[in-house]
Amino acid sequence: MRPAFGRVNYLLGPLKNMSQRVFAVFEVGTTGTRSVLVDEEGLELSKAYEEYPPTPRELATHEQLADTFWRTACTTMQRALSDYRHGAESVTSVVIATTRDCWTPVDKEGNAIGPTILWTDNRSSKKKEELADIIGPRRAFMKLFWLSENRSKLFDSAHKFFTLDTFLNNRLCGAMITETSNARFGPIDHSKLKWSDEICEATGIPASKFADIANPGTTIGEVTGEAGKTTGLRKGTPVILGSGDQQCSALGTGTIKTGIVKATTGTGTFVITHTDDYVEDPYVLYSHPAAIPGSWILEGVLPGTGWAFKWYRDQYYRADATVAGTDEDDIYELMEASVQDVPAGSDGLVFFPFMALNKGILYNLNFGHTKAHIARAIMEGNGYGIRFYLNTIEQMVDVEAQELIIDGGGANSPLWRQIMADCTNKTVVLPRTRDSTVMGAAILAAVGSGVYGSFGEAIANMYHVEEKRQPIPENVSVYKPQYETFNNLLLAELSTLLEHY
Repeated sequence: MRPAFGRVNYLLGPLKNMSQRVFAVFEVGTTGTRSVLVDEEGLELSKAYEEYPPTPRELATHEQLADTFWRTACTTMQRALSDYRHGAESVTSVVIATTRDCWTPVDKEGNAIGPTILWTDNRSSKKKEELADIIGPRRAFMKLFWLSENRSKLFDSAHKFFTLDTFLNNRLCGAMITETSNARFGPIDHSKLKWSDEICEATGIPASKFADIANPGTTIGEVTGEAGKTTGLRKGTPVILGSGDQQCSALGTGTIKTGIVKATTGTGTFVITHTDDYVEDPYVLYSHPAAIPGSWILEGVLPGTGWAFKWYRDQYYRADATVAGTDEDDIYELMEASVQDVPAGSDGLVFFPFMALNKGILYNLNFGHTKAHIARAIMEGNGYGIRFYLNTIEQMVDVEAQELIIDGGGANSPLWRQIMADCTNKTVVLPRTRDSTVMGAAILAAVGSGVYGSFGEAIANMYHVEEKRQPIPENVSVYKPQYETFNNLLLAELSTLLEHY
């Protein structure tokens, strides 16, 4: 299993000649940043990844120094470019995809004056509860109200509150612009996809505190001389506005019409399908603007699934790796090898994966279970969660999905892919490129810079399938009652969980 986390830098695929158009993609996530060069046929030419260092002790658990995102973006792009023969001269355009719902207070120049509050943060306030009917699922206010009540000096001195894409694009080309999927978490009017004067007035946070909104795929500037020096990119390279990580992932897997469902397992797990219009009351799902302007996605979120697997790795397998002389990047292979002898269903053990919300549960745990049982149960808990959202999506859009497209770090594991197929009883489709967020961002860059005339044309040329994996019937029969146990746990905790959504 290629690691979902850690530091990686390597060259992929045959070198292309200079006639190939190349797109430089920054994928800025919750735990690390990846920079990738992608050509017009969807081939990753070179990439580099760097995990963020531990956050300073003075920061809260779900905060990060804003400059950490830019620093890792610069160093990884430098390495990706240095490992490609044609380097920065081959790059047609640059695009950034980011994790969403992260907010940074900045000064007039766009410099951070406080830490970035991450999407996993659950701090709230009385004011948020009082205005719940007006705010709805606009999670930015959970963070901003908390700042106003607990760090009032910082809140009052902020010129603007930047989303992560705005912060990074500002460093790259000087633009103070966000796009619709990031703006979705702020005071947006869903019918117009503009900042809502009504919501801003009700909350007391004016629209001027937020960046302007533009559509993904828009050209927003050029790489500045200073940014060129720090990233290695050529000064003057066009910068195309990207989108949120999951919007890009949906685009990169071809999830652009009803009936296609994809599931990404990374830091968290995201189950997504396409809709033509905004869904007013999506129950436990979110209705978000898609990367394609004018389209929408339905999204179910399992926060912290991959994070739970990483936590278990660090707590219970790192010592084994040291004894075995295993490299950092091979610890996941060590974990997977230990799980091979554990039967489907982990001998009755069910993991409830909501650790990020302080609701993680190991259910049916007994003295016969081993460390490897728990590792497998964590993988299966992710499969149960995908099944829950998949069933919900099928009922909501009234279409049965025949296949499930998967991507993210978890998709690198053959065992985890089989678990997803068995838990959902669906054919699991593995794209050639696991980093579908990167591919979706590259598609935005390709269409935005005119290499392709439409998103359909870009997908036809850049999205490729590597594997289709069928569910194993005997495993499906084991997982059916296990899923019912998971579902009962979910229903028992649902009202509490929804408070965080």
